[in-house]
Amino acid sequence: MNLGISLADKIPLPARELGLKFLSLLPEGGRHSDILKGINSSLLLFGNVLINTANGTTEDVSAGEEETFFDAVARAARRLHSISEVSSEASAHILLLLPTNDFIATSYSMNVVGEKLIRSALELQSHSLIPAYDEDLLLAVNAANQEGVALWYNEREANRMFRAFEKEGLFLCAIMPRSLALMETETEENRTILINDEEGDTISFIQGHGNAIKRLLTVNRLDLEQDVFDKQWEIETGMLKGEAVKSMTTLDDWLGLRSKVEAIPDYCFFPVGADKEEKRINLARKSKVAAGVAACLVLLLLSPFVSNWMTLRGLQTEFERVQGQTTEPRSLQASIFDMEQEWGALSEYPDQQIGEVLTSLNDVMQGALTAFDINKGVIDISGSAENPAYLVELLAEKEEFFNVGQSTSTRGGGARFGIRLNLSSVDFESYDEKYPVSTQGR
Repeated sequence: MNLGISLADKIPLPARELGLKFLSLLPEGGRHSDILKGINSSLLLFGNVLINTANGTTEDVSAGEEETFFDAVARAARRLHSISEVSSEASAHILLLLPTNDFIATSYSMNVVGEKLIRSALELQSHSLIPAYDEDLLLAVNAANQEGVALWYNEREANRMFRAFEKEGLFLCAIMPRSLALMETETEENRTILINDEEGDTISFIQGHGNAIKRLLTVNRLDLEQDVFDKQWEIETGMLKGEAVKSMTTLDDWLGLRSKVEAIPDYCFFPVGADKEEKRINLARKSKVAAGVAACLVLLLLSPFVSNWMTLRGLQTEFERVQGQTTEPRSLQASIFDMEQEWGALSEYPDQQIGEVLTSLNDVMQGALTAFDINKGVIDISGSAENPAYLVELLAEKEEFFNVGQSTSTRGGGARFGIRLNLSSVDFESYDEKYPVSTQGR
């Protein structure tokens, strides 16, 4: 289900490609490790009985008239799953354990080193190793050593089994010889074990060490009725030594497992459907990791900008905190500014220093002053003097005054005068500009 655009799709393509290239340098996981991790059920076939190894429940495998053996096994698996502990899950992921004699075993000894090389060499030699078998075979082998036992299984039958399980809503992850359920792969003793697996007319004998098969011998009971074959079997099996022997000859022996069997990856056979699922899971995992790597690379490239943004964000938060603490002082400051604006017209009104002005006039007056008027630094005086023109000169010499001149003509033989002058110590133009008439009159 598509729930929207994923994070991986939002990452720029060059960054994702760089992430995939980086991921390709990392070591790969084990073969089919993803599909094997999902196994939640192990079913074992003994005769015509299918056993759930975890709880010992069984179902008979009986094919109908138009039903194949594979369909019968899948139908029995479906019934076991419906009563198993994993019945609440959407789908069971199953490891199917088949009789050991269903598999072909060949011994090998090679001078090449490396798992891939050994597997490739065995696959190339499959038709010469098993000349009587014409159909395609799947290979399972622990190729860590240069010699050992390789197992083979019919590829067509594996795929038919997978499709039969798929029809029943079950996912067949892998197929493995049932004898390997007894292998001691994680014991601290690291001992060699002998497994005797008998069913009907067939006897299989396995020598295992850890998770590797050292020898695997299979014989038909009818062949043992001949003395030659019987002696040869005794010689071959007598050469196999081990610290422990496990013999599984009856249904009750297998019912005693009572645990989910852990798959041994090297000896599992994977149908085509399981291979496809493994590739899908692996690709999805790599895509997620690649997207994560690409996202980290993008974050590294953007880290200076992110750091600056976080610093700016922190400063903004600190500013808001300090601003909140200064709300009341700023309110009081605004009130003070309003008061200054209201009272400024009065408090800043230019001081015309009338007392000093009268004193200066008295220093130069030689007659009588009959009128004195001052308005915004402009002084008008009138009176009588012997020489009004000389009085104007004396006033002009004073630093306190400028623009001194007679405002009225002299009358009465020059005794009467009118003079206008400006104060130098006041600046009413700036005051009027700062406090217009409308403001002063409030």
